[in-house]
Amino acid sequence: MNGEMDEFDEKEKERRKKDQIEYRTKQKTSNIFLFFGTIFEIIITLTIVMALVLLEAIIILKWMNLPDTVKGNVFQFVSVAGLIGGIVLGFMTYKALGRLVIKKFHLEDKLREDVLNQFKTRKEYKEYYEKKQQR
Repeated sequence: MNGEMDEFDEKEKERRKKDQIEYRTKQKTSNIFLFFGTIFEIIITLTIVMALVLLEAIIILKWMNLPDTVKGNVFQFVSVAGLIGGIVLGFMTYKALGRLVIKKFHLEDKLREDVLNQFKTRKEYKEYYEKKQQR
């Protein structure tokens, strides 16, 4: 082969090697971010659920003048609602805190696109999706 093609192939190999290294770095960073974020999200959700159930117990058992059997039934129903509400609040808190951490530590260029999409608001994701459709 001539020297011009060999030089082009070497440049292409270097570019691909650099792209592979960048992709692997982003993948490793994204996995670490998601691992610790998931642990943090579990802790936040459990804390919120426990706080809601404790608050419900205090309100129902201390401040409401109801017969004991009615208090038990009301507490069971409200505890289930508190569990579901705590899980939803935990997810919302996780997403908001994740978005805050990404912006504060400038992680936009260090994480994969699919990870960043999880933390976008509806408006941001809609703009991203429209740009992607225009390509």
